[in-house]
Amino acid sequence: MMFRLRIPRTNAGVHAVVSVALMAAAVGTVLALSGPEALADALLEVSGISLALIAFLLVAGVWLSSLRVKLIATDLGYALPLRDAVMALTVGQLTGSLFFQLFGQLAGRTMVLAGRGIPPAASIVLFGYERILALVVSFALAACGALYLFGSLHLDLGRGGASALQIFAGLVLAVATGAALAWKRQAVALWRHLVPMLSPAMAINGLLSLAVQLCTLGAYIVAGRTLAPDIGLVPLAAASCVIMFAASLPISFAGWGLRELSAVVVLQAIGFSNASALVASLLIGVLSLIVLASAALVFQFAVSPSKTTVQAPTAAAQPDYTLALDWIFPIAAATAVFFQVYVPTASGELNVNLADPVVLIGGALFVLRHWRTGWPHLRISHLGWYLAAASAVILLSFLHGVFVFGFTEWAFASRTFGWGILLCYAATATLIVERANGDGYQVFIKTFVATGVAIAALNVTLLAFARIGSTVEMVDLRIAGFSQNPNAFAFVLLMAVAAALTQQQREAVRTVLLTSLFTGIWYTGSRAGLGALGAALVFAIFRDIARRPIAGALLAAVLVILFIKLLPAIVGGLFTFDLTAAMPWGGRHVSNAEHSDSLWQGVAMLRKIRCSAPASVRSSSSTSAIPESR
Repeated sequence: MMFRLRIPRTNAGVHAVVSVALMAAAVGTVLALSGPEALADALLEVSGISLALIAFLLVAGVWLSSLRVKLIATDLGYALPLRDAVMALTVGQLTGSLFFQLFGQLAGRTMVLAGRGIPPAASIVLFGYERILALVVSFALAACGALYLFGSLHLDLGRGGASALQIFAGLVLAVATGAALAWKRQAVALWRHLVPMLSPAMAINGLLSLAVQLCTLGAYIVAGRTLAPDIGLVPLAAASCVIMFAASLPISFAGWGLRELSAVVVLQAIGFSNASALVASLLIGVLSLIVLASAALVFQFAVSPSKTTVQAPTAAAQPDYTLALDWIFPIAAATAVFFQVYVPTASGELNVNLADPVVLIGGALFVLRHWRTGWPHLRISHLGWYLAAASAVILLSFLHGVFVFGFTEWAFASRTFGWGILLCYAATATLIVERANGDGYQVFIKTFVATGVAIAALNVTLLAFARIGSTVEMVDLRIAGFSQNPNAFAFVLLMAVAAALTQQQREAVRTVLLTSLFTGIWYTGSRAGLGALGAALVFAIFRDIARRPIAGALLAAVLVILFIKLLPAIVGGLFTFDLTAAMPWGGRHVSNAEHSDSLWQGVAMLRKIRCSAPASVRSSSSTSAIPESR
């Protein structure tokens, strides 16, 4: 339940850094173990026939992927010519190689499809539909490959497996609680609105996704049999499926580095030499880029575009995809913002908030909607100018730092680029309010509260199980949720408390919600969190806000805390009643003493400075308006 706090790295250059680090690890390992001669010998084993066959399979994969894009566009109600589908696919893939893998692909496709009359909202739905199908098929093949190679799929609880299970349970519980308390009715309406248009050809599109994966798998098999002809076909196919899935993960620069490192690790397990494994992965990566670039050039200059634009379906037949996205993205952001996770890489761990990808797309939707029609009316006058001024200050501060101290990743990623992410959060939340006004706002806030309640309840429950069978010496009871830091978790729970106090819900429901939040804040062990909670509750009571739910929740929270404290006695027959053992900071007496000493030493320092000041200054300070700090 305890996590380390690291500076987040979420800028666009991170993917390139990861790829460079992974590629360096793969190449460095091969050179260190096998030497440059082995790498050169492996390259010489590649024949022209093998290159042509690999290229043919990759071209077939591009054609099938383009056909899948065309058919999905048809499902959405847009008759997209095959040429434009190829252009959307290839431009998206190439753009993804230059920017964030997922967002680059989405931006490239949206740009191409917008020129053919497909609005951005429909392009996002098309992209998500296709990516989900491809992910399901790729994961299924990788799972089968791993089962064949290793005999079982093992989740190491001691090396991140427990955290993965906890995150999965947290997501499931958060979504279920949010649906029950906030957005179930809207989800059912959207489901009935969209599924009839998507479901008829879903099986066909799934088979196309399988065919695309099989083409890529064939390319890996040809490369593998060329470099290691003694390896069996089935083990090679199983290993290739694992490599393909690893390369599709959006944490590197278009799969580079991650594909090579996974190939060296997995192919070596079935008998490949390090050099042959590296060359096989490089062949696939390089030829894939060449095929994509060639397809884009051929269809751009050699294939004439159709003279008619894409005809949008009639209003009666066309689902409102903008309506779906205006609800989905804010709700997803309000849920995922609680999840700060670490993605392991060869160079360390990347700190990623699961809501960041959601709000980047939501912010782009907001800008695309308003940059021509004008910005929406805001309740706070001139708020847009205030945000522009704040953005200018942050940008100028960053540039000042570059000229004075030089470029630092922390200043760019955490502050400058991070400010843009914060603006995307605000823009994403605006989508649902613009769509449904007060109802949208209530759904958004209730989703945030429900997620906080679910995660607090999950962590407190896990803590209670940890207490079973323990002794009163167990003092490390602080929880951090999925925020990677107890104080950060206390802060988001405080925000949920503030939102829950103003919710339009029954008194009993608000009492239950506040009970979970109060208990969660207690077990974060955050002094600042508890102090802020006390101040917020005093203000709420003074303003006559939810007095009875507050009183009931405080009483219930105390009972829950005492029950968790007594669990060892109840379960194990031990009866000891040391109240400090129920406190998440019960063993932090050293830290408490340090805080107290720092406070009093600071006061003593000020008094010493005052007493050591010249007499003239002390006498003048009592008769003039000059501050003592002079």
